[in-house]
Formats: sequence, C-alpha cells, structure tokens
Amino acid sequence: MENQRTYKHWTFNELKVLIELKEKGLKYREIAKKLDRSPLSVEKRYRKLMSS
Repeated sequence: MENQRTYKHWTFNELKVLIELKEKGLKYREIAKKLDRSPLSVEKRYRKLMSS
C-alpha cells in the first residue's frame, strides 16, 4: 500500500487565527481543536512563524 500524506496547507486566515489565539494565551491543544489540526502541527507552525 502506498503511504499518502495527510498534510493540509495552512491558509493566511488560519495563520492569523493561530497567532491571535496564542497571544491570548491559549494552549496548542486548544488552538488545534479550533483549527482542526494536531497540537504538534500547530506548535511547529507557530514556532516557525515566530522564528522568521
């Protein structure tokens, strides 16, 4: 069987919501539920955004 990636590209609006919610103090798992993504995915994307 072929392994398929389940990666979903981040939209500008999702990134905006991610930053806003993190600045309000929400935890990665809470943000992940709102964005329908894994907590690890949310954390990695946030750290990447903040490092650039």
